Amino acid sequence: MGNMSANATAAVEPKSKSERLLSLDTLRGLTIAGMILVNNPGSWNYVWGPLGHAEWDGWTPTDLIFPFFLFMVGVAMTYSFDKRLASGVSRRALMGHVICRATVLFLLGLILTGFPNFRLITPYILGIIGLEILLERPARKPGAPVGYLLPIAILCLVAGVAWFIYDFSYFHSPTTRSSWADFFPRASDLEKGSYIRIPGVLQRIAMCYVVAAFIMMLTSNVRARLAWILVLISVYWVVMTFVDAPAGYQIGAGAKNIVVDSPTTAPYPGRLNDWIDTTLLNGHLYRHRPDPEGLLSTIPAIATTLIGVLAGTWLRSKRDQQEKVAGIMVAGFALLVLGSVFDLFFPINKKIWSSSYVVFTGGWALLCLGFCYYTIDVLGWKRWATPFLVFGTNAITAFFASGLLARIIGMIKWTLPGGTETNLKTYTFEAVRNVIGHPFWASHLWAVGFVILWFLILLPLYRKRIFIRV
Repeated sequence: MGNMSANATAAVEPKSKSERLLSLDTLRGLTIAGMILVNNPGSWNYVWGPLGHAEWDGWTPTDLIFPFFLFMVGVAMTYSFDKRLASGVSRRALMGHVICRATVLFLLGLILTGFPNFRLITPYILGIIGLEILLERPARKPGAPVGYLLPIAILCLVAGVAWFIYDFSYFHSPTTRSSWADFFPRASDLEKGSYIRIPGVLQRIAMCYVVAAFIMMLTSNVRARLAWILVLISVYWVVMTFVDAPAGYQIGAGAKNIVVDSPTTAPYPGRLNDWIDTTLLNGHLYRHRPDPEGLLSTIPAIATTLIGVLAGTWLRSKRDQQEKVAGIMVAGFALLVLGSVFDLFFPINKKIWSSSYVVFTGGWALLCLGFCYYTIDVLGWKRWATPFLVFGTNAITAFFASGLLARIIGMIKWTLPGGTETNLKTYTFEAVRNVIGHPFWASHLWAVGFVILWFLILLPLYRKRIFIRV
């Protein structure tokens, strides 16, 4: 995704003197660090309120993280798209590039969900390899030989699709995956199968990226893009207000081990969201329902991305820096007020990505970007931003790899002398807890330590200007 640094696979960007919007990289890094922090407490039994999501209506600082990232996807799209179009790339070719990049992101999300079941995720790995070769393969001059890269890419893509089709029954049947025994499943596992959750964070980013890019290709001015935002959040509001699931439908009906987050007394209980997801995705959903990254709630999430597009367009304009800062801060405060008023009619709710949530979090994102832009790009105070630049310049790498490591340390298990089974995460958390004494502080410090670990892992990449791109 170009300057977005939605970075996460095999292609490596070498040292370059090309300018980056440091404020955007900083805010992205702060967001990713926050995402790693809230996703990895020492124990989910001991999480402070601000480091967890709101139970239903309302918001916490944690609820700002995902919309911030989508917002920054939109900001970065204006920079990368304008650069590519200015270099002579056609809109059709650019859209093809976007679709390939989004597919890689989506497949990375499925790998993160299905790991460590290699029988399940190998088709996605093959697909990513094939797409990355196509995306990074140097342009061939007319009359030049095809070379060996294109056949390898096609072979990987065909093999991945063929594997998925042949083993579809395994993909589409339920089982539990929680140990190294699933790393290479046995033949008997075919009878159990292997449900995999299709929605997810990276999957939603991919879908919003594609649709927002398509809207950008269709429109060329701020008014048209603003109109799209208004249409998306208005249509979602109307649908959630006047359309409901079929009579008698219950969230999570017929499914096992489901946690229903929607209270029955809520004005917008998310029944329609869950009914659509269940109808179209069957069992491939999160156990918390309605699924927070479900299909219907992706519509307003696209609007969040488009707010970022408008912010990026403003920052790329020919206005002076002081005017840019003033404009983005005024717009941020305005959206905060509008979102708070909207909350009275359609409550702020992250789990169904309510329209008021789009407006409200868009206001916070604008204010935070404005602050970073003023302090870093205008005043030149860059030193404080360095730790966040380490995360922000390899954002998806940090998110994806930290998610894999979190799963790995939870699967490294052994039996203690007393006969109790433990794993590496629990063992280290209990060690911290024995020293600290307070379980909530111990859980929080474990998460902070995990963030510091990833800072140290990413630091050499930042120092060598290596940015791993999707």
